[in-house]
Amino acid sequence: MISALDRERRLPMLSLRGREAVDEVREIVAPFYWKVVGVEDQEQLARRLRRDPVKVVLVDLRDALSYFTSWLPSFSREHPSVQLVAIVEKRVAENSQHAAFLHAYFFDICFAPIEPTRLTFSIGHAWTMARVADMHLSTESSTTDGATDGDGLIGASEVMQAVRRKIRRFADNDLPVLVTGPTGTGKELAARSIHALSSRAEGGFVAVNCGALNPSLVQSELFGHEKGAFTGAGKRHVGWVELADGGTLFLDEIGDLPPETQISLLRFLQQGEIQRVGGESTISVDARIIAATHVDLSRAVAEGSFREDLFFRLDVLPLEMPSLAERGADVIELAQYYLERFSRELGVKTKRLSPATEGAILNYGWPGNIRELMNRLRRGIVLSDGLTVSLPELESSVEETAGMRSLAEIRDEAERNAIAQAVSRSGHNITEAARSLDVSRCTLHRLIRKHRLPFA
Repeated sequence: MISALDRERRLPMLSLRGREAVDEVREIVAPFYWKVVGVEDQEQLARRLRRDPVKVVLVDLRDALSYFTSWLPSFSREHPSVQLVAIVEKRVAENSQHAAFLHAYFFDICFAPIEPTRLTFSIGHAWTMARVADMHLSTESSTTDGATDGDGLIGASEVMQAVRRKIRRFADNDLPVLVTGPTGTGKELAARSIHALSSRAEGGFVAVNCGALNPSLVQSELFGHEKGAFTGAGKRHVGWVELADGGTLFLDEIGDLPPETQISLLRFLQQGEIQRVGGESTISVDARIIAATHVDLSRAVAEGSFREDLFFRLDVLPLEMPSLAERGADVIELAQYYLERFSRELGVKTKRLSPATEGAILNYGWPGNIRELMNRLRRGIVLSDGLTVSLPELESSVEETAGMRSLAEIRDEAERNAIAQAVSRSGHNITEAARSLDVSRCTLHRLIRKHRLPFA
């Protein structure tokens, strides 16, 4: 059996032990969103590798060691970036010659009979290291191209693919962009990506948090002032808008701008000119505006706290950032990336999530989005004694435990719901339900008994 795992978490399997071996691994890895697809021989695997960006291969050496030793050396030369994980009998590994072979070609090994926690741990670790290598290569590429996705834009979910498509499209022009979405979803990262991919990439990216500006000095901070314009103005001050000339001005929390400043910003959007506080002449500024907010600006317009004409000027190219809960398995990819990054920043060995913790964070709602994930992972790295971050180390109080259920609870609920839906759709035809779930009829009967479902 060979299984390959790519960034979309697909797991093609070449099995020399029949369908039962594929089903065995499928049941183990399904709760972690690995999608197992059976293949019949190494040629099919080669075609899969050409079609998909596979990064991890699981090789079942049970009763088939000689078959794999003949072609694995050439496979490794052709696919040097692919990580290999072996399933093997312990007695085989005790042979010095076989041990040398395993050491030469495999990232990790799991002894048979398969221990689920060990297998998922090995696959996850191999995938993490493959992903880290990918990010390293992407960083080198982005340095050359002058563009990068940014931390919060990691992920293969459909919603993030749609976000990246919009970012690439929006980067091709200078029209205003309005980035919306809950707090902590990476709105500034999206803005930086648009800037980095645009023709303005060599210009400055000036980020201003409108909510953090001194209410009495907002006009001066944004548009600047002349010497003597007001008490304390001892010299000329160049504002944020003017500093962004030739580049991009990112206005975060745009909804917090006071009404008088909204008028000045509208005038700049219409005419491309500003006037410093206390100044008599206008100054032409060529800056693209990207604004962001976590509030509903259309409601703010209806309530009279935000100008309707300014809203329409800003909302030319809308980009909505999804919450972390909408991104599915992206949370695992993000967690693995941040664990590697924070471990490096804190000067400790790279830590990883336990399998149970991976299942729990997939089920958690993440009300604080990426920002909450980052804070919890920093806490987990500091509190964990070994190389594995477990669930209690991510939680700050007993009350939070209810928010992250155990792996067993998550897996049982997922299995129960999937089986109930399949049997219902098939009109209680167990053979058809088993086929739709891609398991044997015997396996389905066992699962029905396990979950005490009312099916014959």
